[in-house]
Amino acid sequence: MSFKHTLLALLDHAPGHGYQLHGLIAEALGEHWTVNTGQIYSTLSRLEREGLVDRRQEVADGDEDRTVYELTEPGRMQLVGWFRQPVSREDRLRDAFYAKLVLSRVSGSVSSAEVLQTQRKQLLTELHELTKLRLRSDAKSELPWLLLLESGIMHLEADLRWLDLCEERLDELNRMPPLRYIQRPRGRPPKSVDSSQRTSGG
Repeated sequence: MSFKHTLLALLDHAPGHGYQLHGLIAEALGEHWTVNTGQIYSTLSRLEREGLVDRRQEVADGDEDRTVYELTEPGRMQLVGWFRQPVSREDRLRDAFYAKLVLSRVSGSVSSAEVLQTQRKQLLTELHELTKLRLRSDAKSELPWLLLLESGIMHLEADLRWLDLCEERLDELNRMPPLRYIQRPRGRPPKSVDSSQRTSGG
């Protein structure tokens, strides 16, 4: 999650002060997205330096001044650009469990089958917990939270299907040649000479 853009989106909804934004983050995204107020104020200061938000003093109840932040037009333009940019799953091919599975074959201290079963047990536990949360959620009043739970459940189900595929091909994986070091040439590869240069040179 881009915390910077989270604050810009909330300020696009309405100007507010730090403690208001702290409460709105939990209200909009759920309790698991909460952050400390220090991070909120340090990010707001950075956004102000970048010209993305302005601040003003406002008299609150009891004649106590408080700082209220509001979105500037450059801030709104940056927010719109962020909304229109797709989210990339950058670590899709750097999966931590994949590395553990492959390295268990290399090491040999723990079988790949045991690693698979341990991971399956963990995913089933997580799936059970998310399913319970989904059943306790109200589709009318907690729809954003319900959508997030559905996303988590679907990802877990996909991971479990992938584990099934790995298990089906475990014998093939274990029959692969042992790991060996292949020395690769260092430095830049030599420049290739095209045919026209070779003919012109005689």
